[in-house]
Amino acid sequence: MERIPSSCVETTLNLSANGSVSDSCFTFDWSQITALTTNYTTYMDTDTNETYYAQIGALTVLGKMGDYDLDYQCPPSGYNGVAPGCNVQPDTQLVVLHVNVLDGKLYAIDIILSGAPFPSPQDLKENQPPFGKAHHTFNSGITIQSTGYFKICESNNSDQCPNKNLDAHKLPHPLPSNYGNGIFGIQAANLITDSAWIMDDPNQLLIVTAGTNYYYFNGTGFFMYDSDSKTCTWLASCNYRCEVYNYDSRFLDYAGEWVVTKKWGITEMEPIAVEAWIGNAIDAAGIFPIIMYTDKKTGDYLGLDKLDPIPSPKMGATYWYTQHGNTTPRASIEAYHPNVVEAGCVVNISDWINVIF
Repeated sequence: MERIPSSCVETTLNLSANGSVSDSCFTFDWSQITALTTNYTTYMDTDTNETYYAQIGALTVLGKMGDYDLDYQCPPSGYNGVAPGCNVQPDTQLVVLHVNVLDGKLYAIDIILSGAPFPSPQDLKENQPPFGKAHHTFNSGITIQSTGYFKICESNNSDQCPNKNLDAHKLPHPLPSNYGNGIFGIQAANLITDSAWIMDDPNQLLIVTAGTNYYYFNGTGFFMYDSDSKTCTWLASCNYRCEVYNYDSRFLDYAGEWVVTKKWGITEMEPIAVEAWIGNAIDAAGIFPIIMYTDKKTGDYLGLDKLDPIPSPKMGATYWYTQHGNTTPRASIEAYHPNVVEAGCVVNISDWINVIF
């Protein structure tokens, strides 16, 4: 696992028609992998110059390796402000599959760790357990099969794991104040709609949108506005810091420098160099596993791919901002429409902006 150097091991790979459980082995079902078709991101790995699909989803994986079973667990309700609603089935691992575009082979699997046993958020440290990810690398790639199983079994301890210098790879905290305009999409629903992100950290203000849903965060909570029903609801369960400050290296591990060449839902896009981060987001929507992307040059937030914890061929969602830049404090927030006054949330915009923290 990335955050625990002593857990770095060499493994053996066994292809089999038998799905039985063995000691110190993880057993994967090929039929689940071939059914897993959710692919929001295509990227080139700058270390290898190879292009990959980053396929995401939930798999039923039996067994454990040493003391680690890597099963995803939902946090207790209220953990770090998390609302109830997370559900996960037994023996479920939440994975990112890295499939080579040219030869179609599987070259790596990232497994998102849930954070169990969920220590107090105040005790969490950057790039330290229990959040983050585990990583399997298959040097020669594995030919994907339609049926049967494969087992990854512990062999010998190793010191060859990548990204050991995790201190060199930390998310900016907080993220730079920036804006983004792009899409929110869900493949399963064939949904592609507009999305905006305007982050104003000096004033602790954030606007996030997804289609007809608008979210306005300040230092005490947030307004949720539905433009279809014309209703605006105030919620104190998550404020600006809850929404933004949890995108950091307490919950996310560095996954590498990628050049994103294609995003589902974007008709045309220029390739962009990003830093990719894999782990969990904990915010107003609850806790959910993600791949998050930041601009390699500026550190600006570019979007995320969201995993769902229930096994299904097409699940998850994506945010991706094709246009982005620096936020002008207060001015960018005040210039956005509909603002909180136009949404009917408050009488004066200053009632929402001028919050004493």
